[in-house]
Amino acid sequence: MRLIALAPAALLLALGACATTGDNVSPPPSWFNTSGPAFEGWAKVEGDEIRLYETRHDPARGFPSDCVSAALPRPAQETVRDVSGRKVRVTGRAVAWADRDGGETWNWQGSRIANLCSRDIIILGDRIEVLQ
Repeated sequence: MRLIALAPAALLLALGACATTGDNVSPPPSWFNTSGPAFEGWAKVEGDEIRLYETRHDPARGFPSDCVSAALPRPAQETVRDVSGRKVRVTGRAVAWADRDGGETWNWQGSRIANLCSRDIIILGDRIEVLQ
C-alpha cells in the first residue's frame, strides 16, 4: 500500500521538474540548416512565435512536429500575421534555447518566444520575406 502512495508523488515531482526547467528539448530537425544567416521554411504564426516547417503540409500534422521556433522584434512581428501557410526566409541567427534569461520564454526585443517546437535552438530574426 505504501508503494502505491509513493508512486503518484514521484510522478508529480518528475512532471513538475520537466515543466519548470523547460529544457526538455530536441536537436533541430534533420532538414533544418542551423548555420544561417537565413532560415527557410513554411510558416505558421501563433502569438509572438513563427514556426518554420519543412513542407507546406507539416503545420497541419499537429504537435509534435518537425519545426523550429523563431520571432522578430516586436515592431516587425506585428506585420507578419499574414505569413501563415507561406514559404518564408527569416534572416537572423540561431541561438541555444538554454541561453534564455532563465524564464520559460525568450524575450526578443519585445516578442516572447515560447519555443513551441521544443528544439534546443531558436531563431532570433531581424526580418522576414515571403518566398511563396
